[in-house]
Amino acid sequence: MSHLAQLPADGDALPLASGEVLFLFKCEWDSICSFWEHDAGANAAFVVQRTALADSPASPPSDAADGPPELLREIAITGWRADDDGAPAELEEAFYDYQAHSELPEEVAYPHDWASAWRTKSGGVPYWTANGAQQMPAGRLFLQIDNWVDLADGGTAEVANFCSDGTAYVFVDRSQPQPVYSMFINR
Repeated sequence: MSHLAQLPADGDALPLASGEVLFLFKCEWDSICSFWEHDAGANAAFVVQRTALADSPASPPSDAADGPPELLREIAITGWRADDDGAPAELEEAFYDYQAHSELPEEVAYPHDWASAWRTKSGGVPYWTANGAQQMPAGRLFLQIDNWVDLADGGTAEVANFCSDGTAYVFVDRSQPQPVYSMFINR
């Protein structure tokens, strides 16, 4: 697995418990991974207390057969922009149901006309790809990361292999004694 993201708690922008850091990993091997399944082992999402972390990056483990995982480019989040995702609050449940989402008018289901800048976000309802709300884990959207992100210098960069047009969705199930995080990629 390749290290996709390391995100520390950031108030309302990234509402983890104080001192927690969210880690995201995804399969980047040349072999086929079931990235669309949140529980198949191709993705991982979990939190670690900041105090348990070292002061510098650790080297990735190497697999005897395949060697080390592919290193993904390092991109830093310089800030979060607070904005309305355009989804009416009374329709929130429809964004978590495949059939109900597919029946929404396109301007409601995709309020920003597929704009990439809206496909990387924290909180709100999922801004689904064309495949819609399928194979979701329990809980609600915590954050999502588009295959392409806008850079501070005005350019764009590919985050990882999300099959050229996919989005990584991170869900949190807060009904458990400790929040359970899961991730899957939809395209």
